[in-house]
Amino acid sequence: MDRGWRRLPAAELKPSRDQRQTLNRWNRFVLGEKYLKEVSAKHPKSKAEKKRENNTFDLASAVHEGEVAQLRPDIEPEHKFEVTLEPDTLTEEKYALFADYQRHVHHEGEGDISRAGFKRFLCSSPLHQHVEPGGKKLGSYHQCYRLDGRLVAMGVLDLLPHGVSGVYFLYHHDFEKWSFGKLSALRETVLALEGGYEYYYMGYYIHGCKKMRYKGDYKPQFVLDFHSLQWDLLDEEMRSLMDRRKYASMSNERQRQARLQEHAGRVHCGDKSPTLTETTDESAEASATADEEEQVRHPVPVDAFNSGLSLLELGMPGVLSLDELRAEVDLETMKVYLGQGGIHEMQDIVSWRDGNETNTKSIKGTIAEFAAAAGPAIASGIVCDFSRPGA
Repeated sequence: MDRGWRRLPAAELKPSRDQRQTLNRWNRFVLGEKYLKEVSAKHPKSKAEKKRENNTFDLASAVHEGEVAQLRPDIEPEHKFEVTLEPDTLTEEKYALFADYQRHVHHEGEGDISRAGFKRFLCSSPLHQHVEPGGKKLGSYHQCYRLDGRLVAMGVLDLLPHGVSGVYFLYHHDFEKWSFGKLSALRETVLALEGGYEYYYMGYYIHGCKKMRYKGDYKPQFVLDFHSLQWDLLDEEMRSLMDRRKYASMSNERQRQARLQEHAGRVHCGDKSPTLTETTDESAEASATADEEEQVRHPVPVDAFNSGLSLLELGMPGVLSLDELRAEVDLETMKVYLGQGGIHEMQDIVSWRDGNETNTKSIKGTIAEFAAAAGPAIASGIVCDFSRPGA
């Protein structure tokens, strides 16, 4: 989760004109014209300050501008606006906001909305809330927006060592015209910047889903390539690749283009090799794509699940193959906690030898799948807890 699949460096965000206007419009509503005029009269800005404001946009200052703690104490604003970071516990005001959001924005029926569902979905996360010695908060939290004491919006956040992850965001339908989705993204980016988390992660991005396309409007964002483990810019080239491919990997695409260029060069030089000259550029492209897709067995998730195959056999992008696992992870010495029995190596478990890496019903197969998905760095440093029932 901390590494993420897509991320935005908080310090590099360049808000668009529309995003800046949305933030300024909300601040003017909160403060009111009377407040702004009195501030201008009682606390006029210098020419240097005005020039700086006209030439640069300070995102952090703009995000906090309407908050009570930032206002002039001698002038009364139109509204009292506060944003607080709170534990992700269930309260009646939070549930009321959730119910309104699901009812009016997602158009769910009353039978689909429940306190139990809200708690399971957005409260009591398994991520433990704690504060590091330097003051950085980690774990799951609710960022609550209150206007005149009323909870009008709430962000559900996972605060990770190197990133702020936006899990969910909800607002009361009375405030739909203020574009709280944009306001929250800018505020959560500032939280990542000011809290030293470095990156902001906006949750899932499905390129083919129109409702998620807006997430690409916050730039620059980078996408993790599961083959090269390098970060590629989510730009027009990446979007074009996502339009053309079911699975987009820039490193695979570069290799594919290199093969096509080599093929074109050999054809141009008169190479009569049947593997190169008896096909057109189009068929070579199709062949390269087919070769890549054949590496993934059962690309439909339901089919993959029903196949009973191990993750090591499915060819899933981002998961180590069996050969890679054996080369990079020593399963035998991975640690396991057995309650009062203490911490041991996997090879000390009696049933460890009964299965193999691809036997999903054995302990070895289960641990092998976890290690292949988590990667060698995490696998070598964690302790698997077998002390709890069902663990």
